[in-house]
This record gives sequence, C-alpha cells and structure tokens, in this order.
Amino acid sequence: MRVALVWAAAFAVCCSGFVAPCVKADERSMDTLMETVEQLADRVEAMERSRGEDRKRIRELEEELASIRYASTHDATPNATPNITPSVTPNAPPPTEQAARPAGIAALGQGNLLNPEITVFVDMGGSLSTDDDNDARNRFTLREAEVDFRSAVTSRADGVLVLAVGEEIEDPFGDVDIDFEFELEEGYLDVHTLPWDLAFRGGKFRSGFGRNNLLHTHDLPQVTRPLAVQAFLGPEGLTTVGASLNWLVPNPWDQYVELAAQIVNADGGAESPILDGPDAANPAVLSHLKFFRDVGDTASLELGTSFLFSQASGDRDDGYTAGADVTYLWRDPMAPDFRSLVLQGELFWTNSDFDDGNGHDYWGAYAFGQYQFAQNWYAGVRMDYTELPSVEAPRGGDSEWGVSSYLTWYVAEALRLRLEYQHLQRDLLGENDSEDSLLLGVTFYIGAHPPHPYWVNR
Repeated sequence: MRVALVWAAAFAVCCSGFVAPCVKADERSMDTLMETVEQLADRVEAMERSRGEDRKRIRELEEELASIRYASTHDATPNATPNITPSVTPNAPPPTEQAARPAGIAALGQGNLLNPEITVFVDMGGSLSTDDDNDARNRFTLREAEVDFRSAVTSRADGVLVLAVGEEIEDPFGDVDIDFEFELEEGYLDVHTLPWDLAFRGGKFRSGFGRNNLLHTHDLPQVTRPLAVQAFLGPEGLTTVGASLNWLVPNPWDQYVELAAQIVNADGGAESPILDGPDAANPAVLSHLKFFRDVGDTASLELGTSFLFSQASGDRDDGYTAGADVTYLWRDPMAPDFRSLVLQGELFWTNSDFDDGNGHDYWGAYAFGQYQFAQNWYAGVRMDYTELPSVEAPRGGDSEWGVSSYLTWYVAEALRLRLEYQHLQRDLLGENDSEDSLLLGVTFYIGAHPPHPYWVNR
C-alpha cells in the first residue's frame, strides 16, 4: 500500500510539472526528489486515516441522531403513524401513532420540565348546502380550538395534555341548541425508551385503529372526516382511556414491523357507534399491526390491520370490529418540496348481535388521492361508502356514499385554507336523499411548532 502511494505521488508530481524528465542532476538530486515524494505520501496516508475516522464519527453521529428521533416518535403515532407518524421520507423509518416533535421533546431532558411546549390550534369552517332543513349547514362554525401542552417528564418519558373546546349544534333538524363544550381530548404519559424495543402509553389518547383516527380535527387532509370513520368510530374518531404497548417486531427480512396492543375502557365516549357507553363491560382490547417499507428511492408504503374486541352489556353479545389501511407516499426526487403524491384508503367491518337474536354485519370504506402541484398547493379527491352500525338499534340497509374534491393552500407555515366540494347520497330508513355542499376550512396555530401528519411535506 505504502509503495503504491509513493509511486502514485511521484507520478502525480511528475505530471503536474513540479519535476520534468529533463531535470538536471546539478539542480536537484534524485535523493531529494524521493524524500519529497515520501513526505507527500505520508501526508496522503495521514489524510486517508483522518478521512476514515471522520466517516466513522459521522456514522456514529447519524446513529445517535436516529436514536434520538426514534425515541421521540416511538409511542403507543399515532396516528403515526400516525399517524401514521415525523414526515416520512424514503429510506427513513415510519412514524408511530403520534407525529414527532422536530428534535424530540424527550431529548430536551430535565431542562424542559418547567417550560413545556405549548401550541394553540384553531380550526374554523363554513358551509353552503342544498340541505336547507339542516340548521348545522349554511353557517360559519368554530369547529374546534385546542391547547396542546407537551414536555419531557424524564429523559425516557414525555407528558402530553390536550384541552379542547368545540361548537356543538344539538338537534339541527328541530329546536336548535348551540353550545360550546370543553373536554380533555388527550392526557397521557408516553414512555418511549424501554428495553426490547418497547414503548408504553397510559392515559386518555386517540386509539390506534387505522390511520385517520390518529388525526386531530385540525390535521385532517379534507375538511370533513371520512364517512366510514364517523360511522364506525364516531364523529371525531375514537378516543379512549387505557394503556398501550408498542413493540418494534424483529424479523428476518429486516423490515419495519410494529405491533400495538391496547387495553382500554369499552365506553368509547358518548358518541361511539360500536362501543356500549358507560354501561359497557370493561375492558375493550385493540390491536394494530403496521408494516412499512421503502418503494425505490422516492416512495414509501405502509400497510396496517386493526382489530377491536368489545364486551357488551345487557342481552347484546360481544362486538368485533376489524380494519385494514394502506398509505402510499411519493415525492419527486428533483423537487421534493414541490411535487408529491399521497394515496390512502381504509376498510372497516364490524359484527354485533342484538337482543333481537340476529347478528348484523356492517361495512365501510374510503379512499383518497392527494397531489402536491406547487410548494404550498395540494389538490385531492376522496370517495366514501359506509353502512351505519349502531349499538342502540340495528340499522340494516341504511347507508351513505359520497365524493369530495378539495384544494388546500398553505398561506404560511401556520395558516392553511381548504376549499371542498362534497356530494352525498343517503339511504336512511328506506328513503333516499342527496346533498351538495361547498365547505370552507381555516386552520392556524400559535405557539410552538407542532408536529405534522407524516404524509404532509411540511
């Protein structure tokens, strides 16, 4: 190796004009020339060693940074994905159910104990509808305002508290009652650094059923939640109190596989269509299995399956709910901040037996595609279909379907505008009905920079 370096250096010196073939013996002796070449070779060898050490240090720093980021995102999303879910980029691990803080709040350690990150989200809307009988339409609405507190409790655990107030319109087809309701939307401890690639979450949190359920209202890609999510999990998704354990599953294919197991209260909140409310027999058990991989150098694919077992009260038998989700993300390698494509879909199924002695199966699904055609502009289309499960009474034969197109503009990082056209067709109690709506969504935040859902390139 050293001899080769010596001759290479001598050749380089000769070719660069420092030594010519016709150098006279009385100007510089060959011994002096070889000594110079030896010195050059020593310098080249030292530079190679230094370069190797630098590469090793860079790899160590990259691994350390990846560990910090993974620790900050590995929770029981989340969505997460999350969520399914930090911004997912090709060749990076997928998000867990809750999107990551930019540098990981856990990385801040004890210095952040008395100084939590605080973000205020405000989500407003308005609608123009052909349904004049519904007093919840054709008006402006403060859909939800959230105050989000996050802080490191220890170097291994984070605390999250989300308080929300939203406008509630009761009985929109009768005597309208407009009120603002306050609630604890989420409050949990997230222990993200446990042995054997485990993470734990305990408290009140958004359940890990599918992908859309992990998103708060202000994070939705469209103005409204998919019909199937509302019909199966509730108007604002499913949020429960309990405990969750996530495991990064080792496998011989060296792929990202994550299993979440959650034991939660079976009430599911007052508006859950498939859980039995305060009288339910606790607990309910939920699981979600997620598989993630890169597709080439510019895209990623996430597949998930969900299962929920709930005990019933009274004469109704236990309920079973299953789901499947898929998310594909592509970014233009030449302009990753200007061109991207997201394809996402979910399938829902549930079975319940009521005191009428009959079992009832219900299906629902949605799919959407979203294309980013400029740095701050997105356009998309969503298709919906769902039957209407209910723990209170069988709703066999009732269904809804719809199609929506929407346009999103990020006026600034903290301000997003959405305009959506939606056509709905309903078959309820044997009667057909349709509705066309133009929906406006305005979302902004103040305070700390919030986590974004992983499929948004921001």
